[in-house]
Amino acid sequence: MSLKSLSVRALPGVGPQKERALEALDIRTVDDLLHTYPFRYDERAEKPFPEWRDGDRVTARAVLEGPVQVRWRGSKSIMTARVRVDGQHPVVCLWFSQHYLRAKLTDGRFILVTGKWNEALRRLVVSETSLDAAAKSPPLVPMYRANKDISSKTIHQLILRALDQYADQMAESLPYALMRKYRLWSHRDALFGIHQPKSHEDVRQARRRLVFEEFLLFQLQLQWIRAQREKPVGRAQPVPNDALAAFEVLLPSPMTDAQRRACEDILRDLQRPAPMTRLIQGDVGSGKTWVALFACFAVHLAGGQAVLMAPTEILAEQHARLARQLFAPSGIRVELLTGSVTGRDRERILAEISSGQVSLAVGTHALLSEGVEFRDLALLVTDEQHRFGVAQRARLREKGRAPDVLMLSATPIPRTLALAIYGDMDVSLLNELPKGRKPIQTVAVPSRDDEAALRLIRRELSRGRQAYIVAPAIEASEQDDVTSATELYARVCEYLAGFRVDLLHGRMPSADKERMMRAFRDGDIHALVATTVIEVGIDVPNATVMAIYGAERFGLAQLHQLRGRVGRGQHPSYCVLIHDAKSEAARARIETMIHTNDGFEIAERDLEFRGPGELFGLRQSGLPDFSLGDLARDYRIMEVAREEALALLGRDDFWYAPWAEGLREALKTAMDKISYRD
Repeated sequence: MSLKSLSVRALPGVGPQKERALEALDIRTVDDLLHTYPFRYDERAEKPFPEWRDGDRVTARAVLEGPVQVRWRGSKSIMTARVRVDGQHPVVCLWFSQHYLRAKLTDGRFILVTGKWNEALRRLVVSETSLDAAAKSPPLVPMYRANKDISSKTIHQLILRALDQYADQMAESLPYALMRKYRLWSHRDALFGIHQPKSHEDVRQARRRLVFEEFLLFQLQLQWIRAQREKPVGRAQPVPNDALAAFEVLLPSPMTDAQRRACEDILRDLQRPAPMTRLIQGDVGSGKTWVALFACFAVHLAGGQAVLMAPTEILAEQHARLARQLFAPSGIRVELLTGSVTGRDRERILAEISSGQVSLAVGTHALLSEGVEFRDLALLVTDEQHRFGVAQRARLREKGRAPDVLMLSATPIPRTLALAIYGDMDVSLLNELPKGRKPIQTVAVPSRDDEAALRLIRRELSRGRQAYIVAPAIEASEQDDVTSATELYARVCEYLAGFRVDLLHGRMPSADKERMMRAFRDGDIHALVATTVIEVGIDVPNATVMAIYGAERFGLAQLHQLRGRVGRGQHPSYCVLIHDAKSEAARARIETMIHTNDGFEIAERDLEFRGPGELFGLRQSGLPDFSLGDLARDYRIMEVAREEALALLGRDDFWYAPWAEGLREALKTAMDKISYRD
């Protein structure tokens, strides 16, 4: 049986409970488990006490001196004990919620501990304890994304068990010639290297092999889809040459030069017989929606229908409202179709779309459902294109006869990456902001002085404005001092007494999130404490403050996306970066945000900062999501993978020769699995 179809239940020690916990992490088969990669490695090499520095994560041998003390805070325990490290240095060890160890931590016992060192308190916050004093700690311990039902340690143990049992059954996907050309490890060796490394070099070589394989499969998929798309003959849309001038009459203010150039690109594409596949890539606030609505307007003049698909109901509602306002004088019929539209309203809209009375249908994935039929679907527009998978766009495309496709993305991509990622489509850049849009004033505040940010928020709320307050995590962790949204919410409610404050995070049901964002948009909520779930949001012109706690924990692209939630109205707007930046790289990121509002410049700097020195960086939001590859640090591997994919697909024998059998099988699987992230 293939490892891709072998359930994790086949592993000893995996019963129904562990199976459910793994399934919650999208791990269902042994193959899924083996390809669940660490997000970081903990250094476990023992370090002499004199080399310890404040904040270091250290591993040491120690002897207990005296009894263990246990205190309770509700259901959670705090355990402390005095130990002597290296036989001579007195240290206090502290354990959170590990009281089950108490009976074994006896006076005079030798232990091996790993934890975070607090220099001022001479205290080690212990995360790992070995009662075997003779045990050897591995130099690098992989850490996996886990949940409350299964720990990273358990996941690692199961992976090692799977490697031991099934290593010889792992299929090799890369042709030998490619492995030899780039001196790549085998797939089997790479999995051992990534999950059980003996050194940093093991991790580097294993990761290099696995990232190349992942990127090669992505590029094969991308180029194959492009080749298939170019087969069907499209149709030239009879759009009049003066369509752009007619559209500009409907606008409340002039277009930017960049918007006009993008519209001219679209006009030429529509008038050609080959199907259009164009990406409009623009910074936050650059006016992508107007460009998209021009395309819909042009298709209407040619007698066809258009669809504009957004990832959330509230964003779809926003687009529909703007389209109706703009198109009211021209008599273009716009209808909104989301999951909330039911009963007679839904039946009426479906009938009018089918008959061609509706020129523009705006909606969510509800547009993909059965029963949605078009008389003549000529244009498909997807907003926040990375939120829709390849399969979803293909399903909507099937509702027309080779419709033209326009995609919108608010994530600027460095020029060094654009060709590799978007090599299968034409790209128009919106690299200037509409005239009159006020730049956002960005300031940095140390976290110890965050009351300055809260005073600014209170002042803006007193003027009738609104604010976003972002935290990097939902809940506090005992192993981390990161500010959590739940803690921040309690503090903000107290500080902003008299104003309505609400909490929004990714674990909430979608309907609750949509309802809360509507309330914020309508002004019923004054301040919204949230996680990065609001990174891709709606247009709230009255929001003038974006306060980001733990700003040093975010990548530049993500900080820029968050900042783009404000500065959309006529009032001055502020972005406050509340941080504990200690490293030079973190401080440099903060300085970049203060000194530029240009998303394309920020994207280039992000690529510089997140280079080979960082093991597993935060992925840039809006880019294709990969299991292991990071486009910022691995862009050169992506370029090589693209060249090799084009060369492979250009060979006649690729689809039948034995040397490519493993790669063809992997590509077949990748066509279902690799897409843009949800």
